[in-house]
Amino acid sequence: MIREVYHTKRMQHVICVKWSADNKYILSGSDEMNIRMWKANAAEKLGVLAPRERQAVNYSQKLKEKFQHHPQIRRIARHRHLPKAIFSQTKELRIMKEARRRKEMNVRKHSKPGTVPVVSEKEKHVVTVVK
Repeated sequence: MIREVYHTKRMQHVICVKWSADNKYILSGSDEMNIRMWKANAAEKLGVLAPRERQAVNYSQKLKEKFQHHPQIRRIARHRHLPKAIFSQTKELRIMKEARRRKEMNVRKHSKPGTVPVVSEKEKHVVTVVK
């Protein structure tokens, strides 16, 4: 499964997303009351392809599938350009999470054994359990 990052400068919070019937486009609706249409495969050429062009596209696709486990090919396929704001915000959240984890480990290390229980990340986000 390939994940794509769709963004523009003025885009705000995305409210809804739909695939087109032919799976070639993605439609997104956002806070500023715009509907945007994106190509599902960003590198795909629109319009009619010449037979030789279609053959070249198919060949390059087969090469990507054949060598998908090669480290350099995997690195290229995995790369996604993120807007600077999203990239820096993700980085900041990662630093905060690491600091929390490090503090918890230090508290556990310098307290009496068994006084600070080990709670998994998954269970930390559970507020209440309704029966």
